Amino acid sequence: MISGSKFISSKDGKNPKKKGDVHVKHGQTFVIAHGSCQFARDLVYNCANKIKGFINPIDLLNYAYLETKVRGSSTACIITLNEWCLHAVNIGDNGFILLRNEEILYESPVQQHTYKTPYQLGNANDSPEEIKLTELEPGDIIIAGSAGLFNNLFTHEIKDLVIKEIRKDPAPSPDMIAAEIAKNAIERSIDQCRFTPYSKAAWQAGKRHKGGKMGDVTAIFAFILP
Repeated sequence: MISGSKFISSKDGKNPKKKGDVHVKHGQTFVIAHGSCQFARDLVYNCANKIKGFINPIDLLNYAYLETKVRGSSTACIITLNEWCLHAVNIGDNGFILLRNEEILYESPVQQHTYKTPYQLGNANDSPEEIKLTELEPGDIIIAGSAGLFNNLFTHEIKDLVIKEIRKDPAPSPDMIAAEIAKNAIERSIDQCRFTPYSKAAWQAGKRHKGGKMGDVTAIFAFILP
């Protein structure tokens, strides 16, 4: 597997953020969190320190959460690839999609109570969802991201963007593709005219919202090698 990642901050340089994205990529494991800044940082730091010691991502998430000393809340997504199997645990509105032969084979479900209220670690009644996908194949593509990605780009738009980049360069840089995905998401977040997943969710909840949703964006691109 080869992989790359890109983070783009929504910080305007004037006001300190209370919430944000944090991620780490280590070997064949990816961790993404979004929430109270110190809580999310500690959660991902604890994961990074123990990635080698855990095979099951839900055990890793539970360990990292118990070791986090500050108070707060955060969404989280951990994805581990091992011997042609994808094993993930997700809580909240981060997520991932799996592409095969230029089609979306799987997309992780969003966990939320209501519009704008995702499940989070730190809320006593919220529990993560475990996902297992077996029989990955050479050429499969995984795109993972924070809510800032999936709030602003539909999964079919992410798929089309990735296909376009690969057709331009059959041996692309994973970091360059991740950067292109993140750039498109951050541009859409400040577009007040386009129809987005966030504006669709608002409409479904009986709310009015035009355009995207500003926020941090994290994108991870991974390609399964033969």
